[in-house]
Amino acid sequence: MKPYWKSVILAALLGASFIGCSKEPTAVGAKLFPNGEKFAAHDTTLLAIGDTTIRSAPINGGGLNVLVGNQSSVDCKALLRFYISIPESLTRVEIDSARLSLTVNYSWNTSSPLTPATFDINQVTTPWSAASVTADSLNGLSLLPTNSSPITVTSQDTFTIGKVLTAQIDTTLVRKWITLAADTTAADSLIPRFFSIAIEAHPGLTNAGIWGFTRFGSATPPSLVVIYHNTWGKDSITLNLGESTFLATGVPLPSSDYIEVQGGVSIRSRIRFSMKPISDSTNKAIINNATMKLTLNNSSSLLGVGTEDSLLAFFSGSDALPDSIQSTKFAYGYRQDASQTTNSVYIFSITTMVQQWINSPSNNFGVALRSLNDFSSVDKLVFYSIKDSTRAPNILVTYTKR
Repeated sequence: MKPYWKSVILAALLGASFIGCSKEPTAVGAKLFPNGEKFAAHDTTLLAIGDTTIRSAPINGGGLNVLVGNQSSVDCKALLRFYISIPESLTRVEIDSARLSLTVNYSWNTSSPLTPATFDINQVTTPWSAASVTADSLNGLSLLPTNSSPITVTSQDTFTIGKVLTAQIDTTLVRKWITLAADTTAADSLIPRFFSIAIEAHPGLTNAGIWGFTRFGSATPPSLVVIYHNTWGKDSITLNLGESTFLATGVPLPSSDYIEVQGGVSIRSRIRFSMKPISDSTNKAIINNATMKLTLNNSSSLLGVGTEDSLLAFFSGSDALPDSIQSTKFAYGYRQDASQTTNSVYIFSITTMVQQWINSPSNNFGVALRSLNDFSSVDKLVFYSIKDSTRAPNILVTYTKR
């Protein structure tokens, strides 16, 4: 290319660059904001205006653990149901022994030295299903004593996660189960084919702790090994399929001076906040960040071994039903400082919830608090309520005005 044309092209490029840069940098972007409106971020703290604690009776069968034990305010009975398929030939063998094995998956309120605990094994003759059992089902269950050996716990190490507890089961009961399972001639309506036991803490023992087992279908389910004699010598069968749940009862409603959340017995709470200090019908806010903070009463709370130290805050779904939730909108709460042992603070990121309360004030029913392990632990978290002016629930909000 000739030097002359190179000079022309270079001059044209420089001219176009000068024209583009001569405009204000924000001239195009400014058109996005009507009337030159300016936005500024604000920070404020909103205190809760109301809170309440309730107890419900949901289905218990969905949890990871099967809990059993008693303490001054909680009593848990474990239910195990075995699915049995027995060949008819086993009805004629001599049963030598039957051993129940249970794997510890959770422990709660264990003391040092450990208070001795005894757990009895009873037969359950009333049909039940883990899909429908609630704490209120206990009164309708028939529990019969057996000659099974009790489980006695005297060592703190017994409650270590992964430990296996064993008990000898009444062979008369096992013989009855085998006979029923192998009898294909009797009508189901005449002879109930239900093979279930209940494990419960011996009456009079408190502070025994609560231990649990992994659910059926896991790597270490409850198992019943039956050893018997036949014409060839000694043999055994293992029963490790079925379903399980637990019934937790005996918890009084907590004091209204605190907000309480406890799994197993389904104690839950709801907290209300007003958005009017930052938003109204003509001057709504855009929420950049919202963090809810709750202060724990550590001395009144109890955490087990084997569960997460956390809880859930759901978008409350109704004013008439304080326990109702919108399950798709929730936030995890966890300790802001795990090393703090007094008045620990739990924080929740609830930016989306707060924005929805602002966009639709009629749907502001607050947040519903539930245990993260609502169906598999009895962990209890007690928080200060609005009655405590210095440690009441609050939300730290960063927002801009529309």
